[in-house]
Amino acid sequence: MSVEIGVLISVAGCFVGLAGWLAAREKRVAGDAEWRGSVNAKLDVILGMRDALAQVEEQVKDIAQRLARTEASAAQAHQRIDEWHHIK
Repeated sequence: MSVEIGVLISVAGCFVGLAGWLAAREKRVAGDAEWRGSVNAKLDVILGMRDALAQVEEQVKDIAQRLARTEASAAQAHQRIDEWHHIK
């Protein structure tokens, strides 16, 4: 009878150990999934920022070209005004 109780306690201990191992594994898997989700979210933000930066760079190039044309036009206007003042 004492052997049967010892075997019963050993089997119960194995089940408790297995249950603890499975619970820890589930927590670890859930933690890994949460971490992976946060990393994916951060990568999505970074990729979105990269696209936005590309758009801003394109706008800056466009503004720089427009500014150069405006400066050239203003220089021509100043030359015409100077010539008109010299004629008078």
